[in-house]
Amino acid sequence: MAGIGFTLQKLFHDDYLTLRVRAYAYASFIAAGPWMLSVGSIALINFMLVQFGHVDDAQRQLFIVTVSYCFIFSQILSGGWQLSVTRYLADHFFQNRLEVVTPTYVGISRIILGISLIIAVIFYWSSPLSMVYKVTSVLLFFMIGQIWLAMVFLTAAKDYKIISYSFLAGGLVSIIGVIVLMRYPIAFEQHEQATNILIGFSCGILLTMSILVFVLLRSFPAKEASNPYGFLHYVDKYPSLLWIGFLYNIGVWTHNIIIWLGPSGVRIEETFMYSPIYDTPVFLANLTIIPSLVLFVVSVETQFYDKYKTFYGYVTHGGTLEMITKAKKRMVEVLWRELYRLTKLQGILTLFIILISDMLLERLGLQEIVIDIFKMCALGALMNSIMLINILIMLYFEDRKGAVITGGIYFTLNVILTFALLPLGFDYYGFSYFMAGLAAYSWSGFRLLTFLKRIEVHTFISQSIIYKEVRGFFTRLSEKAYWRF
Repeated sequence: MAGIGFTLQKLFHDDYLTLRVRAYAYASFIAAGPWMLSVGSIALINFMLVQFGHVDDAQRQLFIVTVSYCFIFSQILSGGWQLSVTRYLADHFFQNRLEVVTPTYVGISRIILGISLIIAVIFYWSSPLSMVYKVTSVLLFFMIGQIWLAMVFLTAAKDYKIISYSFLAGGLVSIIGVIVLMRYPIAFEQHEQATNILIGFSCGILLTMSILVFVLLRSFPAKEASNPYGFLHYVDKYPSLLWIGFLYNIGVWTHNIIIWLGPSGVRIEETFMYSPIYDTPVFLANLTIIPSLVLFVVSVETQFYDKYKTFYGYVTHGGTLEMITKAKKRMVEVLWRELYRLTKLQGILTLFIILISDMLLERLGLQEIVIDIFKMCALGALMNSIMLINILIMLYFEDRKGAVITGGIYFTLNVILTFALLPLGFDYYGFSYFMAGLAAYSWSGFRLLTFLKRIEVHTFISQSIIYKEVRGFFTRLSEKAYWRF
């Protein structure tokens, strides 16, 4: 997990400002590349369409909602599997068995593509949209899902320059593609403008996906046959990882889905539901937490990881009690220091953005109610980001139970509070997102604090003396799929 962080730290050893800016830019794409590509490109394309494109509002909204759906549901679908795959890869990296990387990517890609196809067919089955538009949107759904998956594997490649350039190139091609097809549109019987815009945007996504897959295959060539579905054994071995990923990712978006069903919800082409006054501030608010994700990659993770390795090195290689106790103290001190620093910096930035949001967002033409919702959602995004980092730290210490409970609290409260506050009107939009994040963040912080006080006890009693092979449904499924295909 810390590989890219350590590589980027080398750029910080030099005092040249350009190197530091470059390192933070690389870290931004690594930590939030898919998010920046989708939201950034959509925002710029939408601005161009409004100012210069002479595009019908209904066609423009159809494009934006289509991309939003592809982004949201691809994240939910792939997010549940990411931690299981990450743990599987980490254990094999520890044994220097890098030959499993490419087969595992092929296996998880097949599974996600299969599930995505089933969901897409059901979703679009009765839709009045044209077949060309449906096929293009399904392909976009597939490609964004593959980008999410590729980023899991590429954290070990350490080729951060190519990864960053792939997102920049993809965003640029998306914008150019939209401009070209708006000037020289392809003739379609239905939704001509929206279809051309979607095709142009998809060209950039295709480029990014192609580059990322190329880097993955180049970095980890498959030298020998390996079961591409072997990672499914880890779903049986560590079922909590699947639940953590699923609960967190669906928790991030469940408040949007519920509000789509409320009074502000609008149906487009009898296919998509969305809330014009809520979805925009939520997407913009989530952009504000990129700094905390970047700081985690280049600071918290790397500074803390050195002390983490020392502590567990003493545990596994026969260190004395005094050595273990001192290493624990240093590790915990560094962790709390870096988490406090990250929380403080992200909190200050979020408050600053909230203070200038009236002036900034009014110039973008957003309504006053949308700006007010953005302020609440920005606080919710702040809680979300620190909670996510707490979950990742829990997983460092094998506290999967604490991480599952955190994800469960976040998802459950988002559902309950959003439904409860929905009848109260627009003034309470975003409040459930903030309160659910605050509760989950508070619980995760308390859990981490109490867990670390007895970390050496948890470390020793969690080790099983007798190894027991875990064979469940997913293990048998992986073996049958391997022999069949």
